[in-house]
Amino acid sequence: MTEKLTVSTLDTNQAGTGNLESGPTLTPQEAPQTPTASPPVDPLYPPEGPNPQGTQPGVVEKMEKETAEKGTEGRGVEGESNVWEARYSMKNFLGRMLVRTLLTIGWIILAVYTWGYDHSGVTFFTVLAGVILVAFWVMLLYRILLARYGHEYLLTNRRLFVTTGLLRRRRDQMELLRVKDVFTRQTMTDNWLSIGTVVVVPDESSLPTFYLAGVDDPQRVMDLVWHCARSERDGKTVQVENL
Repeated sequence: MTEKLTVSTLDTNQAGTGNLESGPTLTPQEAPQTPTASPPVDPLYPPEGPNPQGTQPGVVEKMEKETAEKGTEGRGVEGESNVWEARYSMKNFLGRMLVRTLLTIGWIILAVYTWGYDHSGVTFFTVLAGVILVAFWVMLLYRILLARYGHEYLLTNRRLFVTTGLLRRRRDQMELLRVKDVFTRQTMTDNWLSIGTVVVVPDESSLPTFYLAGVDDPQRVMDLVWHCARSERDGKTVQVENL
């Protein structure tokens, strides 16, 4: 029994001596454990369930606030601002109003002469002249209403809008990138009153020509349209080149 024990001890020592070159032998309990990497957590699908950014409390309010702070930036409808807005000018009716005013004064004088001095022979003509005068004024008021509220013009930094019609309204638009030429039309009387028509010609024959009739200071309106068209064209060119 003693010899067997000795041999066993020597074998153990020899095994330990032979393992000195390759390092000490470690038991499974002594071997270092390498930590395993945990799988990445998807912020959209965390372990506890879906939690998109838009569903977190306060995120929607933050996004709306950021959108409001950005204002109207961009190249689409965003960033579009009004430059000029007008209607058919009342100056176009000054001549007709002056004529009717003189006729009204003449009729008042005729009425005073007719009923003030008891000239019954001209009563019929006085009444007929009064009816015709009232009809002239009604026609003028209708034309003013139709022209004044039936013609609206709006110029933005990107588009030109022309609205026509009183009961059945139509609104046309032209992109300023399409503007080829702008000029004015004026008579001698229009030149004195500083009114006229601004004609906006597109760069394609298939597009309609816009007539801004009866506007105040047509020279200034023409310059505004041309300036905005050139600015929009230059901005578009720069953007395309940057792309």
